[in-house]
Amino acid sequence: MAPPRLLTSAKERTKAIKDAELVSRCIRGDQQAWEQLVQRYQQLIYSVSLAVCRESEVAADILQQVCLELYQHLDEIRKVDDLRPWLVTVTRRKTVSYLRSLKPTLPIVDEEQLVEPIDLVARVEQQHMLDQALKTLTARDRRLLELLSAGRSYEEVAAELDMPVASIGPTRIRCLNKLRIHFNR
Repeated sequence: MAPPRLLTSAKERTKAIKDAELVSRCIRGDQQAWEQLVQRYQQLIYSVSLAVCRESEVAADILQQVCLELYQHLDEIRKVDDLRPWLVTVTRRKTVSYLRSLKPTLPIVDEEQLVEPIDLVARVEQQHMLDQALKTLTARDRRLLELLSAGRSYEEVAAELDMPVASIGPTRIRCLNKLRIHFNR
């Protein structure tokens, strides 16, 4: 068993005494003591969380959570000297837990939504053929089809491609015919 840590300076002794006194007063329900205790350690808690997550809003939320946990477990803290390490540990744990909760989960797929491997291969082949066919078009024609397939109006496409609105329909038909020819080879 390690020997107890000795307080090395008057400042440390005063702070430890004040922490012990604040904790004791907090347990008795003294709101001012609670505010002083939180004020004393809020920067530590915030800094530890910010160092782990690098997001100020998250660190502020973690600060609130750690203060709540401190309030709920204040009467369980046996040695006030352990308060600072306890706060650091709880802050790190809560921040890491938050970060782990951000990992995306895999969506649950119904068996009906599963694609047979043969269908998947056919889709990949069709996509490859489409990509090859699109390469035969000019960049402007590819962009026209892209914009139209994204649901853009003829007016929007005409404005973006600097073409008359009346040319959009016939150009679209000509492009689709080129693609059909390429697919029928």
